[in-house]
Amino acid sequence: MVAGLLWLDRRAVRLDLVAGTKEPGGQSWPGSAEIPPASRSKTVAAFNSGFLLRDSGGGFYQAGHHVGRLQRGAASIVVDKTGAISLGEWGRDVRMTPSTYAVRQNLHLIVDRSRPVKGLVHNGHKLWGSRRSQLQWTWRSGLGIDAAGNPIYVAGNHFTLVSLADALTQAGAVRGMQLDIHTPMVTANLFDLGRSDRRRAPVRLLPTMSRPADRYAAPDQRDFITATLR
Repeated sequence: MVAGLLWLDRRAVRLDLVAGTKEPGGQSWPGSAEIPPASRSKTVAAFNSGFLLRDSGGGFYQAGHHVGRLQRGAASIVVDKTGAISLGEWGRDVRMTPSTYAVRQNLHLIVDRSRPVKGLVHNGHKLWGSRRSQLQWTWRSGLGIDAAGNPIYVAGNHFTLVSLADALTQAGAVRGMQLDIHTPMVTANLFDLGRSDRRRAPVRLLPTMSRPADRYAAPDQRDFITATLR
């Protein structure tokens, strides 16, 4: 198996959660479901978020609006008003504060204390979706955070939930969660400046990813995450 890894220096980039045209739905969210044109010259990466909200086991919050309910114990990505990201179990590692700008929950942690969480193989309490989806060898993506607070995105094909947790651990994640799965859903695009300071065309993190490298430069149905130079 081959895993693509995207490590982001929290001192150099700010992150943002962008709502899609259909997911999470239910609100008039900031932005227009795409990388904002004014930010594209500084955007370095964009990647997929989690499951459909109805399957995520949690909620979505942004700028005072929410869909679903933020669930205690759920794996949660939290972005504050400065663009800093934190990730962990809601109510234990992360919680709502006056500086919270956005929260995206998806299932439960698959990496905790720098190791895969116990029970991933059997999933007796269905903390990570259905047993069928968890054991499939398919495209999977995940997000972790290292000991210094830097976010780590990992994706690859022919992964089970266990092998995704192993990949996040090997990449240095102290906590990690699964994001979306299956071929059309797993997308990570990189943006770069050439030596002439002209913007290069975006590229996919892994060339075998199915969606185009400019996927998030146009309105998308699903929510996603961007990383922009500070």
